Amino acid sequence: MRRLARSLPSLVIALAFVAVSCAHNPPRQQRGVPVESRPTPPQPPPEPTSTTRPRSPSTTPAPAPTPKVESAMTPAQRRAAIGRVVSDTTAASAAIRKCGKRKLLPDQESVYDTVRSYLDQTRAALGRSELWNAESLARKARQLASSLDCP
Repeated sequence: MRRLARSLPSLVIALAFVAVSCAHNPPRQQRGVPVESRPTPPQPPPEPTSTTRPRSPSTTPAPAPTPKVESAMTPAQRRAAIGRVVSDTTAASAAIRKCGKRKLLPDQESVYDTVRSYLDQTRAALGRSELWNAESLARKARQLASSLDCP
């Protein structure tokens, strides 16, 4: 009897735990709408291709020309920007010149080719008077060229 009295509290706790556990709770009802029964959103209109007729010029507004960034620069700002381009391209050119005739690892070859491409794009941007683009490309070339390690 004493043994039963001692184990009775633990038996009651075990029965209470089983009574409130998840396995005995009824399954929850599903909320929301299944994907299959949802309406399909409207699709965007197809983009005109070469086989479709283009719109007439009277219905398509012409884009407004954007002013060049260089036109908003003062002469002093322009000289400073050109100086930065010259400095960056000189540093990048010197770095790739050191690696020019050496046998490079594949990752170094990739960096070398990318720097040369940036320098070519910089020259092209200067030829088109796109100083802002040339400055950005020259900066990228210099930063990338600094990772080349050719003794």
